[in-house]
Amino acid sequence: MIGSIYQTLVLAVIALGAPAFAKFAGYELKRKPFELVGCSGLFFLLAVAFGLLPLQQATVAAVWSVASIVCYFIAWFSLLIGALWQLFEVVSIPEAREHEFFASPQPVKK
Repeated sequence: MIGSIYQTLVLAVIALGAPAFAKFAGYELKRKPFELVGCSGLFFLLAVAFGLLPLQQATVAAVWSVASIVCYFIAWFSLLIGALWQLFEVVSIPEAREHEFFASPQPVKK
């Protein structure tokens, strides 16, 4: 399996808990991006589960190894897409454009 099982398991729990943490923090949730992040947590758990199977037959072990790698990449892809989607939604709200971070720099008066 790619990476450590423990690290992937921690990432899965964090990804599964991200929508709950955001709601607990008072953030108004848009359903689709956070559902995609939670779904990536499920795929990370599935990749860990495929990696933990003790298989003796070489053919079945090879299939489970490929399934684990596929689940791992699907999880990273959905995590990345969900995070970027939510980032663009947060930046595109009108209140964010009025924040001093996005304001154009003012010339310094002497």
